[in-house]
Amino acid sequence: MTTLVHRYTVDVDREALVADARRAIARWDWSRGAFGHALSLPRYRDLHPATRYRYENHPCTGLLDRLPHLRALFDSFECEKISWRLLRRAPASAYAWHTDQWKGPGVVRFQIPMVSDDEAFLVTTDYRNVEEIRGDRSPLSAETFDRFATMNAGHADRHRLEVGVLHYFDTTRVHTLVNAGASERVTLSFDLVANDWLRARFPETRSELESSAGQVLSRPGALGLAVAWARARAFPLRTRLRQWRRERGES
Repeated sequence: MTTLVHRYTVDVDREALVADARRAIARWDWSRGAFGHALSLPRYRDLHPATRYRYENHPCTGLLDRLPHLRALFDSFECEKISWRLLRRAPASAYAWHTDQWKGPGVVRFQIPMVSDDEAFLVTTDYRNVEEIRGDRSPLSAETFDRFATMNAGHADRHRLEVGVLHYFDTTRVHTLVNAGASERVTLSFDLVANDWLRARFPETRSELESSAGQVLSRPGALGLAVAWARARAFPLRTRLRQWRRERGES
């Protein structure tokens, strides 16, 4: 059985959300963000203490307070947030096959495409590990998809995600995003801590959450937060080093 992609409506105007996202990225230098393709919108204190100082959230820009529609969406989710980021995928590129099992126990991911080329597509599978993929496991492209689909028939699906629409799928399963077009793709991706409100509002998440039933995301004390804050001071150097290695053609 393949992984389903679920669509939802939200109480914030779709076009207004997209307009806010475009304002946010208009002057953003993507090389400043985590992995060279992220823009974390909240303030640090808006995020769960266990993850606010993770590299994935570096740097928390606080731009969310100047984006009223994205802020309204953020506040409409009555649960704690692990991350709230705009992620960029360059033209003619794809993510490596991956899972997001690192999110932590009881955490689920949602996404809303904000800017997307018509040629971009998501591929989901029912695999738990990348090693289960049959055939070539290198990053996918529009040209190699048919061969991949044949080799993995019954285990994979291709999806086109609509701009401005909220989507959920189980990201603990192997998946990838291919931007086969000539323009960039930007997605609002956010991770939420499941509570009673989230389970009732999004019952489709329950299957994923069963795998971490009984586990709770730990909350660091004052010392743990201080250590995480201090470690985060080195993130700009990590980002610059990553950019330097990319420019040299290193992995």
